[in-house]
Amino acid sequence: MLSDLPPLSLLLGAAAAWSASTGHGGAVELVEEWAWPHGQSRVARVRTGAGDVVVKWERSARNVEREVEALRRYVPVLEDDAGQLLAADVDAHVLVLTHVPGTLAAGAAALDPDVHRQAGALLARLHASAPAVPDEWYGERLLTELDEKIAAHADLVDAANLVRLREVAAPVADVRSVRLVPAHRDYGPRNWLVDAAGHVRVIDFAHSEPSPWAVDLQKLTMREWRGRPELEAAFLEGYGRVPDDEDRLVLRAYVALSALATIAWSVAHDDPGFEAEARSVLAELVAG
Repeated sequence: MLSDLPPLSLLLGAAAAWSASTGHGGAVELVEEWAWPHGQSRVARVRTGAGDVVVKWERSARNVEREVEALRRYVPVLEDDAGQLLAADVDAHVLVLTHVPGTLAAGAAALDPDVHRQAGALLARLHASAPAVPDEWYGERLLTELDEKIAAHADLVDAANLVRLREVAAPVADVRSVRLVPAHRDYGPRNWLVDAAGHVRVIDFAHSEPSPWAVDLQKLTMREWRGRPELEAAFLEGYGRVPDDEDRLVLRAYVALSALATIAWSVAHDDPGFEAEARSVLAELVAG
């Protein structure tokens, strides 16, 4: 997939065009670039006459649509705590964003309670950027989606475990008080930036769409919070809310769906580490 990434000139050209549109001409310069083994995106920080910008190419048209929607409607409330949209060429799958400082939260930063507390507060701001919308049938649709995943990937997981997984998730169908908020849906240290002063910002809204607030706890539940209750407590303190019983039902069913989907993706993309992580989460769910 990396072999068919667009040329760097596409990203540099987008930065140059944006700079020219602001009245600043001149050359552009690549400062740094990020590419991931999955080959789904290419991101560069580019220096222009109007300042540094981030240019992002996304393979999936759906992801581009979601990100542009989020950047236009919800992300502005985060101001300098997220990259803001400067220009978009949806047909070319290219976005130009403001550059925000920091490096991806990794190592000690990913396990720092203060980082999680700040991230919780950031997420609360995002979720409050538009009125919540009631959706009393969300639980049933989520369970239906899990049933479809189970049928499609029955060859990847032991049949008895799939039956148990479905049992664990089934109570979500009775949840009727769900309210949808502008969710990030890929929220975790891999999409948090921490600057030299320890300030946290958020990036990458390619999966954003209205969802129950608890859906944004999924990545953390599957990774950083496992065996680290102090991180969950710090995050929820920053967010200002603790999941109630129905939130937990939604989260558990969504984690079940995500674990199965991740196993399937990992097998298809030959990512044994990611697969092992998802299988471990699935095993915990099945064990209750």
